[in-house]
Amino acid sequence: MRNILLVEPDYRSKFPPLGLMRISTYHKGIGDTVSFVRGKVSKLREARWHRIYISSLFTYELPRTVETIKYYAKSVEKPADILVGGIGATLLPQYIKDRVKCQVIEGPLDQPNMLGPGTPVIAKSVPDYDMIASVNWKYKPEDSYFCRITKGCIRKCKFCAVPILEPAFGYSSSVGEQIGEVKEQFGERQNLVLMDNNVLATDGLGAIIKDIRDQGFEAGAIRNNRQRNVDFNQGIDARLVTPKVAQLLSTICLSPIRLAFDYDGIEKQYRQAIRLLAQNGFRECTNYIMFNFNDTPLSFYNRMKVNLELSRQLDIRVTGFPMRYVPIKDVNRRFVSEGWRWRHLRGIQCVLAATHGMVTPNPGFFATAFGETYEEFLEILSMPDRYIIYRSHFRKEAGYWKRLFRRLSSTDREEFLAVLAKLNKSKTRKADIATERRFRSLIEHYYPNGELPSNRTAN
Repeated sequence: MRNILLVEPDYRSKFPPLGLMRISTYHKGIGDTVSFVRGKVSKLREARWHRIYISSLFTYELPRTVETIKYYAKSVEKPADILVGGIGATLLPQYIKDRVKCQVIEGPLDQPNMLGPGTPVIAKSVPDYDMIASVNWKYKPEDSYFCRITKGCIRKCKFCAVPILEPAFGYSSSVGEQIGEVKEQFGERQNLVLMDNNVLATDGLGAIIKDIRDQGFEAGAIRNNRQRNVDFNQGIDARLVTPKVAQLLSTICLSPIRLAFDYDGIEKQYRQAIRLLAQNGFRECTNYIMFNFNDTPLSFYNRMKVNLELSRQLDIRVTGFPMRYVPIKDVNRRFVSEGWRWRHLRGIQCVLAATHGMVTPNPGFFATAFGETYEEFLEILSMPDRYIIYRSHFRKEAGYWKRLFRRLSSTDREEFLAVLAKLNKSKTRKADIATERRFRSLIEHYYPNGELPSNRTAN
């Protein structure tokens, strides 16, 4: 019997670490003692472990992952006894290898012997749902089955990591089979979360939907006097929504229904998909709106306005969740695409801090948060952080700022935004501000007396 430690770095993960949960099932099955922890815990660091597994998520969290590996490095006999895997480790394995000694496992655990000679295919193990109850962290959605019917995606979008992580699209296993195994070992659960990247692209969608219904997730399903929900959490492909597909989806308790509006080129298909879904009874949609890729602030603003228009025309709610594009190799989330300016990206971050990350289709809300016109939108994004986040509190100060800002010509505004971007990166900011004469009055609103305001809260 060996002592095994499973570690999830303390980043803000929404979903439970399914990879670690499957590894837990394997080790418990062969009689090992398994402990699970989030982040750095001194008493566990002081213990001795036969093996430590550390998960990784997004590449921009790899610095935190490396710190976690180093923290537990002396808790094992040799570096190879620390195994690191997951999305970040698969996409940028060399980043980890260059900074700390450990064993990096690349790709999904879908082959035998990946965790050592004689180990089975871990990806086929039932996740250990009991494991996550041992930490003080609420994974969401709670009380849910987490399943995948397919792997990979038929698309090869340049902004997406899926073609690298899972280059081949194909069928994995049935919902019924996965739910049955979880029920047998951990009991029944209320909701169903499907983690497929593009489930609509698979053959036999009708059979898959029937399987979901047969597991008790038909439209209007109730359990324990509560509504049951199915969530295709990675979203469905708007380009694949046909009248037949929309009708099939309406036969299960799918809520919310998620789509992506990543770029202008799919606007026609996106509008059609929303209309078909509305015609089949869906009253609420959630969409991911990517920005900072090959787009501009105007494209982003117009795509958000499309949601308002569809909500009004169809009498439904289409809520937007803006998603900032970051290249795989950017571990610091500092990338600014050609069509964007640093201050505008920062401004969106501040607006979303105030709106809890979402854009509701309420016209009044939208006008206040993002502006009634594109020109007002750019002005809002250009404002100092605190004037955006705490708009009602700093209304007078924002008024002074607006008067100064509106005096600038379009060329002057571009130069001013460039100055702000330079100051953001500067290690000698106070000295740089002292030498700045042209925009000094405006800069004073961002850096009073050359310093960051103490109540600047957006990250």
